[in-house]
Amino acid sequence: MRLMIARLRSLFFWVHLAIGVSASALILLMCVTGVLLGFERQSIAAIDGTVTVSRISGATRLPLDSLLARHALARDEVATVVLRREPERPVTIRFRDRDRAAMQFDPWSGASLPSPPAGKGQAFFSALRRWHRWVGATGERWRARFRAATGAANLAFLFLIVSGLFLWWPRRWTRARLAATALPQLSAKGKARDFNWHHSFGLLAALPLALVVGSGVFISYQWPGRLLDRWLGSAAEQVAARQPVAAPRGRVAAPAANASSPEARVRADAGRADAGRADAGRTDAGRADAGIAAAIADAQRRHPDWTQLTVTLPAPRDSVLRIAVAAGNTYRPDLRHTLTFDRGSAAFLGSAGYAELSVSRRIRAWVRFGHTGEVFGIGGQLIATLVTAIGAVLVWTGLALTWRRFRQWRSRTTALSSP
Repeated sequence: MRLMIARLRSLFFWVHLAIGVSASALILLMCVTGVLLGFERQSIAAIDGTVTVSRISGATRLPLDSLLARHALARDEVATVVLRREPERPVTIRFRDRDRAAMQFDPWSGASLPSPPAGKGQAFFSALRRWHRWVGATGERWRARFRAATGAANLAFLFLIVSGLFLWWPRRWTRARLAATALPQLSAKGKARDFNWHHSFGLLAALPLALVVGSGVFISYQWPGRLLDRWLGSAAEQVAARQPVAAPRGRVAAPAANASSPEARVRADAGRADAGRADAGRTDAGRADAGIAAAIADAQRRHPDWTQLTVTLPAPRDSVLRIAVAAGNTYRPDLRHTLTFDRGSAAFLGSAGYAELSVSRRIRAWVRFGHTGEVFGIGGQLIATLVTAIGAVLVWTGLALTWRRFRQWRSRTTALSSP
């Protein structure tokens, strides 16, 4: 048994070393750019500035229909409206035409606010994201190629973390061994420093770094999510996960809807209602305005702790209105709900939230902003940034140890071959 374990450790060591050296450049690039992107939103706001408003004493928020009418905006051209609870935050309107720039309005006076131009902060972080995801590639063809390369590097990094924990596990638990591999020695130099930092920092950051890298694997590939759907998804998700992927090249397929969830049933009923009304023409504009205002008030009453409302305006032939409610940290999926209302009467039709999702979708809902740590607030962002910086240290110390081992091997070979 001891011989088998020794051989297994030797095999893992050489595979760990080979994969680490092969993927070191891409892993180091993603770690460095990931550290710089750790506080992207806050940095852009500090560099380029944000749009704020001043609350008028005694004033109340203008109704949505008044904002649209004041600026001659037809509801048919508006896709979503974002309302925020903070009195200094403006109302943001996005249009169905994605090439049309979003507009912002003062919720108290109704005045149109100039959108901040894409300044130096936005340009800098856009370039960083391009390097983090596609190694700086710009064309779709090259982006697809480098997306595959960064995805493979992500997967390799996850293997290095897991195999590194196996290799760290001491053969004999002694105080000297733990001191050399478990506690960082900041004053060490040379080979002792590289050995200690590679083992101790890797041990301390293993779990959060595995979460950051693992969520990156979910972002890079479709198969982890489909595999999770097959294991922990609903019956409909399990069937959909077994179907061949038909997404366009270079794009990630949208997750299949949970047919058993209340939201899916509400959407199905709304779709059948829309089909039945296809020949009835457009819904009366006055009834639609009243429905939107009443639905927003109902959503605020049902969720008094709301911090952001995203109202998806119905298309001309749609019969339902949907409002996404976020409470507290808007990046946490367990604090978001989607409410569905009848367009004309504002009658409440149903609600779908985190509790109605399958286990697979609950896990996947944390992936995007779990990767940046934003689901846990500023503290989560700080931890994600720190462990990503440790990832860069692991790459550097691993390469240094490999170089030292190579030099020692060359020295021994030269000594044996010399007369």
